[in-house]
Amino acid sequence: VAHQLKTPITGIRAATGLLIDENDDMPPAIRARFLNNMLQDSERLSRLIHNILDFEKLARGKNTLEIKLQDVQKGIKKSLTVVESLALKKGVIITNKNPHKFSVPHDEDRLVQVMTNLLTNAIKFCPKKQGEITLDYKLGNSHIEISVTDNGKGIPPEDIDHIFDKFYQSKDQNTRKPEGSGLGLAICKEIIEQHKGKIWVDKEYKKGARLVFKLPFE
Repeated sequence: VAHQLKTPITGIRAATGLLIDENDDMPPAIRARFLNNMLQDSERLSRLIHNILDFEKLARGKNTLEIKLQDVQKGIKKSLTVVESLALKKGVIITNKNPHKFSVPHDEDRLVQVMTNLLTNAIKFCPKKQGEITLDYKLGNSHIEISVTDNGKGIPPEDIDHIFDKFYQSKDQNTRKPEGSGLGLAICKEIIEQHKGKIWVDKEYKKGARLVFKLPFE
C-alpha cells in the first residue's frame, strides 16, 4: 500500500516542481496538462485513502449496517445511475435482465457500494464500444443471488482465488489496473459477509467474468 500512496504523491510533486521552475516559459497547453495530471493524481490519492479508512472501519465493525427489509432494485438502480457516464464514455451497454421488485433484508447504501464497485470493475475490463454487462438475480430457498456478468477478458485462473484479498493486484499486466487500489472487491466481500452472505467468481463462466453474491432472506 505504501507504493500505491507514493505513486500519486510522486506525480503531484514532479508536476508541481516543473510548474514552479518553468511557469514563465511553459506553454498554456502544457501547463493545463500538468494541472490536469495533478488533479487526477490527487483524486486517485483521495479515493485510496477513503477506501483504506472504509475497509478498516468495516473490518473492525465500526460501521454499523442499517439492515432492513427493502427492494433490492432500488439499490441496483442507484448504482446504475452512478456508473452511467462511465459506461457511456466507454460505449458499454448494461442490461438489467430481471428488473422485478424483490425485498430482502439489506443496507441499501452498502448494496449500492457493492454494485457500483462490481459494475465499475466490469466496465473497465469490457472492450471499448463493444462492451456488454448483464445484471441478474435468482431466488434460492433461503437467499437471493445477484450476478454481474461482462464480456471482457475474464479473470486469469491464478487470480480467481485472490481477487477479494485486501490490496491484491494481478501480476498480469493486461489485467492489472494502474489506478486500482486493490480494495474495491475486498470491501465488497466485507460488506456481503457482514450481511451474512457470500461473494464469489463463477469459475464455470468462460465468456468474460461473472461475479456473484448472495444475501439471506433472514
